[in-house]
Amino acid sequence: MNTSLMRRVSGPASFVLALAACWFAASLIADRMVQQELNTAVQTQSRITAAAVDNMAEVIANDLAMSRAIPATLAELDTIQRVLAQSRNYAVKPSATEPAWRNKTLKTSQLALVGHLLQDAQGFSGLDAIWLIDDNGRGIATSSRHSPTSLNGLSLRQQPCMAQALLGAFNETYGLDDDATASASQRGPDNLASAESGIFIAAPVYDHGVLVGALGAKLGLARLRHWVARPGAFVADANGVVIMAYDRALEGWALPRSPVIQMPAATRISLYHRDAFPTLTLNPALPRMHLQAQWLTGALAAQLHEMPSRPLPALYQNREGLNSALSAHLIDPITIWPNLLRNHQRDRWLLFLALAGAVTLTWVVSWTYLRERRHHQAARQMAQQLQTANSMLSAEARQDALTGALSRRYFLALLRHEVERARVTGTPLCVISADLDHFKQINDDFGHAAGDRALEHFVASCKTSLRSRDAVGRLGGEEFAILLPTTPVLAGIEIAERLRLRLKQQPPAALPTLACVSASFGVAQLAPDEPAEQLLQRADAALYVAKSGGRDRSAAAPPPVSPFSAV
Repeated sequence: MNTSLMRRVSGPASFVLALAACWFAASLIADRMVQQELNTAVQTQSRITAAAVDNMAEVIANDLAMSRAIPATLAELDTIQRVLAQSRNYAVKPSATEPAWRNKTLKTSQLALVGHLLQDAQGFSGLDAIWLIDDNGRGIATSSRHSPTSLNGLSLRQQPCMAQALLGAFNETYGLDDDATASASQRGPDNLASAESGIFIAAPVYDHGVLVGALGAKLGLARLRHWVARPGAFVADANGVVIMAYDRALEGWALPRSPVIQMPAATRISLYHRDAFPTLTLNPALPRMHLQAQWLTGALAAQLHEMPSRPLPALYQNREGLNSALSAHLIDPITIWPNLLRNHQRDRWLLFLALAGAVTLTWVVSWTYLRERRHHQAARQMAQQLQTANSMLSAEARQDALTGALSRRYFLALLRHEVERARVTGTPLCVISADLDHFKQINDDFGHAAGDRALEHFVASCKTSLRSRDAVGRLGGEEFAILLPTTPVLAGIEIAERLRLRLKQQPPAALPTLACVSASFGVAQLAPDEPAEQLLQRADAALYVAKSGGRDRSAAAPPPVSPFSAV
């Protein structure tokens, strides 16, 4: 009786325990699978996100560099300097009103000519406005002199950007039209909605060493929307305020712990025409995500962030510097997150049913293998997409990031172009192949940072000594090539020797005293009907001769041997 009772009790209990063990095992396996899938997706997407934000930062830096060049160039023109030096000739009584100043500047013929110059400069530069102020901060000429909102006659001395320029500082800052370029009648709380944001650039103007005024320019953000063409992208200024975003609802938000939060209210209103800045919080994803996915590990959660009212966790990348006070940011949602949650639940139930139904080990192994194979295939496809994206980004790069020399791809394309031009015009063309001597020893003895400085010094020496139409390209490692249009071989040898001696006589200050930087050069002149690749090969062969002869020397390549010369 006791034995029968024990069997009746142990049978159902064993079945319940077996079901519990199947559920526990199914949960562990499903957790592991979804962790691997999420880890693969996060790693691949992180590389894509980093490449995208790097490209975004490069575009911002290039655009700002081009925009800075226009005011800096205009400030050097004799016409601009002369007009500002004579600005007191156009002045009216100090107590005169802004309309009186405006009428005076509009009726002065010299200022009208300068206004046309500024208008032409605005037309070809892509800037929204260009203006001049005298040493008292009074606007005397603008690119839109007849516009009702032009700066003619206005006092801009109190504007931070122009005030710094009147102290002799070239600067740029983010601001609003209402804050930097609107007339006195337009300023005020009722007109804040009409203010247009932009990047304001100010350059001091000197005449014979005397500060005579400043030149200002505005680059409207409306022209720069391509900076944030990718979903989740946004740009912040030096005070941590989001000034441009793909999602325009984020514009005007402040980054966590940004300087704008610590500013006095009056300063915030003066700069941004508002006092309240909602904070763009990027919280760790673990607390809320753990409620949805208890399988989420701390290592994976540390890479994920979440924003209020945004349902998906996201990756976050940012780049600061950009040769300006701006910073580039990218919030990239993990779009497969809902699928992962659904797949996890589905996988757990499938495994449970498989184990509970006594599916054979072979079936379980086969099913797991197929799942893993799909995971690896998806990972390979994503890796291929990443490689394609990186290749496209690399193809857009014209310059070597370290040295500033032309990239190999762009240099070879330029070489082929110059070879065709030399054939059409009948002018000589030389190519110099250069290689730093004992470069590996510099890296081994002084570190790779010293090697980088040596490469930078070589390119800087070349750019200082060469003509503007010459070109320097980095072919790889310490190997460089120099393109010399309209240059015969004898002149090419002289240039190579000049570069070689300059490199030895002016060692880089950033390197230790014991680090000796020298280079060997091979010179080749283009022969009739010779392809660009063969010309570069002959220059490499001459370089090899120079290095075989003891390094730190130059050698010229002999003319190519004609296939019919022996006949």
